[in-house]
Amino acid sequence: MSIALNTEERDLQQALRRYLDAEVAPLVAEYERRREFPWDLLGGLYEFGYVRGAVARAHGGDEVGAMVQAVLMEEAGRCWGSLRTTVNVQGMVAMLLSRAGTDAQRARFLDPMLAASRFGWFALTEAEAGSDAGALRCTGRRDGDSFVLNGRKIYITNALHCDFGILLARQLDEDGADRGVSAFLVDAAESPYGVHDIAHMPVRSTTSCELVFDDVRIPAENLLGEPGSGFGLAMAAVNQGRLNMAMGAVGLSQACLEAAVRFSRERRQFGKSLAEFQLVQQMVVDIAVGTQTARLLGYDAARVLDAGGDGRYECSMAKYYCGETAGRSATLALQVHGGAGLMEEFPVERYFRDAREATIPEGTSQIQVLQMGKHLLGRSALR
Repeated sequence: MSIALNTEERDLQQALRRYLDAEVAPLVAEYERRREFPWDLLGGLYEFGYVRGAVARAHGGDEVGAMVQAVLMEEAGRCWGSLRTTVNVQGMVAMLLSRAGTDAQRARFLDPMLAASRFGWFALTEAEAGSDAGALRCTGRRDGDSFVLNGRKIYITNALHCDFGILLARQLDEDGADRGVSAFLVDAAESPYGVHDIAHMPVRSTTSCELVFDDVRIPAENLLGEPGSGFGLAMAAVNQGRLNMAMGAVGLSQACLEAAVRFSRERRQFGKSLAEFQLVQQMVVDIAVGTQTARLLGYDAARVLDAGGDGRYECSMAKYYCGETAGRSATLALQVHGGAGLMEEFPVERYFRDAREATIPEGTSQIQVLQMGKHLLGRSALR
């Protein structure tokens, strides 16, 4: 029990953990082996606040605070990295539709999302624009009552299994004038585009895709928000995404702790359990201390957001520390398991792979350091 949570938050955490342990955890190993995701499970999880939590009540959502979302993401991370990644992206897309969408756009895309009958991707990253998000080359050129999209996006989560998405691209007028980065809604049914999975190491039940837009035409009314507002929308989503990633990493660290405790109690060497060896106790304690420290940093960032603060510094700090801690926790948990930790039959093998993701999406650990350095020193190391 954590005094950092109030009674309502603690009750949610306990109810959600029971549900995930009973309904989702037993499926993980098989779906990971098949590299598939059980999309039909998501509707039941929305009842706890996933995806709907980021959406205003006026638009059919739950409009929960950042602290509740932190609890949701921590528990998703403890259960399954592929689940945490999936609900994170779906939540970001739903949040942007709620904040910037027109009534018609929300009826077409958001309402079915909340009913778990449509799923969306979020496409920002390009080959030359990852950490440097301002260097986008993908374009949407105005052509009468349409926009014509050209360019490529990479590492787009679950794009292979989603039927629409939000594309960040440079908006060009018919004469080629650059209006800045805008957000475009792309419906696969009306505007076919190329998509294929890129084989990847972590979160194996998700896809990480390349999207190809070659003169793909979308209606002009599919512009999301004002012209040139895409970068601001993206950064708002990324800030929440950083906290979501941080808390998912905390959940992963918690899973590593539980696995290390369980295995060290059960495994015997030299006539006694591993739990009785001092060096094993050192590793288990290091996981526990790192996990709790990371958890409190994430909770602090969530409280700042709920209090109306900007939270960028706090979210960057949480993303940095929680992601790095997940990697250390997974390494130590695997070491406690010894050779068994290298085998897919033990979950720490998956934790070790998934932990490598925690330091990269939503801004690498190094980008978080530079963001915090700029905040503290008033000088940018980038531009």
